[in-house]
Amino acid sequence: MNKIISVLLIVIFFSCKSNSIAQEKEKSNTSKEKTELSQFNRIDESTRIAPGTVHLTGLVLGTSKNKAICGKPYAETATIKVESIRGSGSGIVSQIASGQEITFGFLKGHFKDFETLQQKHDDNQELFFIVQEGLCLGMNQTVYEILSFSIQ
Repeated sequence: MNKIISVLLIVIFFSCKSNSIAQEKEKSNTSKEKTELSQFNRIDESTRIAPGTVHLTGLVLGTSKNKAICGKPYAETATIKVESIRGSGSGIVSQIASGQEITFGFLKGHFKDFETLQQKHDDNQELFFIVQEGLCLGMNQTVYEILSFSIQ
């Protein structure tokens, strides 16, 4: 009697298993529609702007040495008239407007860049600047520092 029950159980288990295998092998004819990627996913690495930085074009009005901007001393500074804003990164506290005249500080170690900027000031040539916003000593004002610049 035990043998008959065990044989029946084995037959039942195999019959259930064979159905599930057959069901798994059935192909579904559903097809997925193509989805269009949004524009946010197509941003090129070269067009991204780092947080706290601004890309702008402007004319050099003057350069000076050993000047303090809102209590922060700089070895070299440049006064620039902003012609246009090309873009800005996230987290900018004090926005720059076109037509505004701002004094920017040079980061330490950019002496060759400062000499090149003095020569371009004499030519009255429009330049492309990448500047970074930083906090002043009092933490209630901001100062902009020149990271790099190039000739337009």
